[in-house]
Amino acid sequence: MEIYVVVVAGFGVLVLLTAWLLMVLRALPLSLPICCVGIGAALSTIPAVAHLTPHPGSHIGIIEHATEAVVVISLMGAGLKIDRLFGWRSWSVTWHLLGIGMPLTILALTALGSPLFGLGLASALLLASSLVPTDPVLASDVQVGHPDEDHEDEPRFALTSEAGLNDGLAFPFVNLAIALAGTGSLAGLSWSHWLAVDMLWKIAVSAVLGAVIGQALGWLMFHLPNLSKLSRTGDGFVALGVTCIACGCV
Repeated sequence: MEIYVVVVAGFGVLVLLTAWLLMVLRALPLSLPICCVGIGAALSTIPAVAHLTPHPGSHIGIIEHATEAVVVISLMGAGLKIDRLFGWRSWSVTWHLLGIGMPLTILALTALGSPLFGLGLASALLLASSLVPTDPVLASDVQVGHPDEDHEDEPRFALTSEAGLNDGLAFPFVNLAIALAGTGSLAGLSWSHWLAVDMLWKIAVSAVLGAVIGQALGWLMFHLPNLSKLSRTGDGFVALGVTCIACGCV
């Protein structure tokens, strides 16, 4: 039997399975993404399937850009769910989670990395920076519902908004871990460059560009003459296009 036929049939089975799992999982404390991760892990143990899958180490560039695209699109999806207008006071629980909770958690996990796993400082910091951000896909079942739905209580809003912002704020700590791995010690690290460029400059510029692009495209969709009716597109590709434009400009 041709490999192409097996791949196509297997893809069809996975599509049906993921569609039907939504109904089966309603009564179980499991989410669809975590089941998909489990299915993928189980398939990787089959020699014939594992042979068809290229090793990530042989295609680092493709894997890097593919994972980056998945993260960006999932974060966009989390942001589109939020109905609450942006504000310092109305989003106070989010700022506390990001500004206090996340750095303290990264610090605690970094401190535990050496005694628990025997990791060096750079490896422990990299592991902590990767684990701390809330995954917007795996946590989707406990986030807010679709816009205009009555599911935006404070805990759900906090989880959704924090999951949509924490990856960008955790990235400077990933850069710090990489810099530590290159210098080998805290003494050889340029703390001023990390704080000014990686932490403040990149986050500020990305936030401003994202806000400007979002406002501009929102104005095009909702304020142009009714003849265009761009706001009635109702197509997921519009959100995908906005995401790609913002990501490319940033």
